[in-house]
Amino acid sequence: MKKILYVITKSNFGGAQRYVYELTTHLPKDRFEVSVALGGDGLLKTKLIEEGILVHSIDGATRDISFTKDIGVLWRLYKIFRNVKPDVVHLNSSKISGLGAVAARVSGVKHIIYTNHGWPFKEPRPFWQKLLIKSLSWITVALTDTTIVLSEIEKNEVSNWPLVGGKLRVIPNAVVPFELLPREKALSELVGEELAARIINEKIRIVGTIAELHRNKGLTYAIEGMALLNDKKTFYIIISEGEERARLEELIKARDLGDNVFLVGSVLDAPIYLGAFDYFLLTSVKEGLPYTILEAGFAGLPVIATNVGGIPEIISNLSEGLLISPRRPQEIKHALIYVENHPADIKQFAENLQKKIKTVYSFDRLLASIEDLYSQVQR
Repeated sequence: MKKILYVITKSNFGGAQRYVYELTTHLPKDRFEVSVALGGDGLLKTKLIEEGILVHSIDGATRDISFTKDIGVLWRLYKIFRNVKPDVVHLNSSKISGLGAVAARVSGVKHIIYTNHGWPFKEPRPFWQKLLIKSLSWITVALTDTTIVLSEIEKNEVSNWPLVGGKLRVIPNAVVPFELLPREKALSELVGEELAARIINEKIRIVGTIAELHRNKGLTYAIEGMALLNDKKTFYIIISEGEERARLEELIKARDLGDNVFLVGSVLDAPIYLGAFDYFLLTSVKEGLPYTILEAGFAGLPVIATNVGGIPEIISNLSEGLLISPRRPQEIKHALIYVENHPADIKQFAENLQKKIKTVYSFDRLLASIEDLYSQVQR
């Protein structure tokens, strides 16, 4: 039986955390012994413990760079690796993956895998920061034995880097099948029974997003797009939580959108609430291959998304959805007008996307690829 140790910075339940959770809970228990090292006490940690998966806490693990804390994290990872003696360390999230790759090399881990959930140097940052982060990303990949990228686009962005070409392997994200809540029940749980009844009775259309309240998700642009649309018969519901909540609340108030835009916070099993939406909107400025697009497509929703990361590999514009430029509220407005005025086309786009998700992005294919990768490691 091979020991697999996953490492991730935060224990909230964003895309990278879901990736870790789905793999740890679906790998065959008769072939793999899994555990997870993570920071914080969030939902991922809770769910893993409920599933009986061993969790190692990493004190001081944060997304932001802190020299003092990072030295402590590096030492903690080294001690975990020496204690667990894994056959494979599978790193997730950019910063801790760099630290983890160093600690794994020093501690003699047989095989180091890094899944890149979106290159961090694609985030909106000053040039010098991007250059530094790109250099650190190269070091991380160079220290690994295998680096998983979620799309061909992400692979092509770094394939010309020295010492990394043969390490890159494309294994896209995938969606685990789920059942939708009925529309009225989903709406009632998200916004309350009274408002849900009004939405249904007045045929108010619902644009929805499931995304961490983080600047990478471009939610300020989505809200500005709603302000430009200025349609009292269109509501916007954002599911999840994050560090940008206060800023988004201020923007909603400043644009007088308190009756149209709703930050409903985190909900358990968020994808089952997709039935509350008429359209799905993702306005990210930086992405890997987002689960939420796969889930919206699986649920049969029409999708509007920014043309970033691996999204254009999932969605062909005007065939499986609408692709728009990042940071362009005006394009969001026009896309929302388009989907309302072209119902037959939009219905076909949604059907095309759903078919693609159920075939190309099936979870069985993802799991088989990961199992094959682990099985190649010699004990």
